[in-house]
Amino acid sequence: MTLTRMNTTGALPRIALLGLILGLLASAVFAGGGPNVGGAKLYIQQNDLDKAASVLLKEVTKVNPKNEDAWYLLGYVYARQKNYEEMTKAFDKALELKPKFMEKGVKVGKDSGRKFHSKHGVAEIKRLVWASSFNTGVKQFNDAINATDDSLRAQNFDKAIASFKAASMIQPDSTLAYRNWAAALQNAGRAAEAVEPLKKALEAQPNNAEVMTMLAQVYINTDNTMEAVPVLEALWAQNVRTEEVADYLSRCYVREGKIDEAKGIYKEALAENPDNFQFRYNYGTILLEAQDYGSAIEQLAKAYEIDSSSSDINYNLGAAYLNRGVNAREALPEDSEDKEYLTDFESAFPYLERSVKMNPEEESIWFTLGRIAGQLNKISLAGYAFSKGEPTKSALDEKVIVGMPSETLKAILGDPDEIKPVESQEFSTVEEWAYRTRKPARGKVAIPEPLNVYVNEGRVDALMVIK
Repeated sequence: MTLTRMNTTGALPRIALLGLILGLLASAVFAGGGPNVGGAKLYIQQNDLDKAASVLLKEVTKVNPKNEDAWYLLGYVYARQKNYEEMTKAFDKALELKPKFMEKGVKVGKDSGRKFHSKHGVAEIKRLVWASSFNTGVKQFNDAINATDDSLRAQNFDKAIASFKAASMIQPDSTLAYRNWAAALQNAGRAAEAVEPLKKALEAQPNNAEVMTMLAQVYINTDNTMEAVPVLEALWAQNVRTEEVADYLSRCYVREGKIDEAKGIYKEALAENPDNFQFRYNYGTILLEAQDYGSAIEQLAKAYEIDSSSSDINYNLGAAYLNRGVNAREALPEDSEDKEYLTDFESAFPYLERSVKMNPEEESIWFTLGRIAGQLNKISLAGYAFSKGEPTKSALDEKVIVGMPSETLKAILGDPDEIKPVESQEFSTVEEWAYRTRKPARGKVAIPEPLNVYVNEGRVDALMVIK
């Protein structure tokens, strides 16, 4: 019998090698590739994105749901089509299968994309499409703001809302798009809907002070004080004590009748920033609304020392003095001869006079100035001031004409921009015009409609209405 030696390089090693080859082939099928992916690449080269999406969807739904290349290219195609919701889903699946897609994609020869290509990773593509969607939203928002047609304005806001919503979907960890989405909704008159994007932003960044402040503002604007208060209290507790937060929180407390809590906010704020004009001004305004006129005067006067340049500080300080005077007068017995309250009226007058110079078109300032002038027996000024406000005109029982020295009128308004003499005749005063051309009515001169007031070459051409 002939003995033979077993060849150690025989059948067993070949079987093992075959198993290895089969394993590699199975791995290739699992990882990606395939005829559908190849066909999709050709469609991408031809810029036929609809067909590319169709064959890729076929691959991941019917052939191989774990084909990483197919998922990546599907996300890329959706990005090109600006279907960002589906893009995000496809990219998320691709990254789950192959995290390296974050930095580097699937190369397609002669890729037809212009702004980005398939070889770019998910991070780069998302960055580019986010910027495109966000910047488009900014343009649409500005177009809406500048639109002269209401319909066009609404259309552009709707487009901006969609663009910012898409941007927030692309980068859900960034709050910028959420905030702009909310701002667009508010400007479109859909403030209640702005809660959703702001809550989503807080899911991404739970302690973002700007987002929390915006959310509180939305709640306040939609008369949802109960929801606003805990948000603002959380900000205050986190030592986010901005002028905005202090104002919102204190006003919410006032709405809920918690006057002491509202005062407490500004006491804390001013303990840290005693020279902050806005804190002083807002605190004085809160006190004015709460009818604590003495304390309001104290705070507004301190704010005035810091900055007296605005119409508002002059108006509110004047109004505080006026209201304190009115309260004092109304508390007196009917037969009282005490005129001490006039001191407050006299104090109020110069502030209101300065306020109306700074903002001569504001009817409410003229109305308040008229009340003060009437109490101080400045009848001509009272008549003129009352004639400026439509609410006052409609409240009058009768209309009469009174006169005013031209220098007094000029002291308030300055030189007029436009001169319109009363009729064609010349008279030295308005009273002369009225009594020579109109018939007396119960000791006053009745006229059918209120007329305007003008100064012409130092002579008054003024028709004023008072009660």
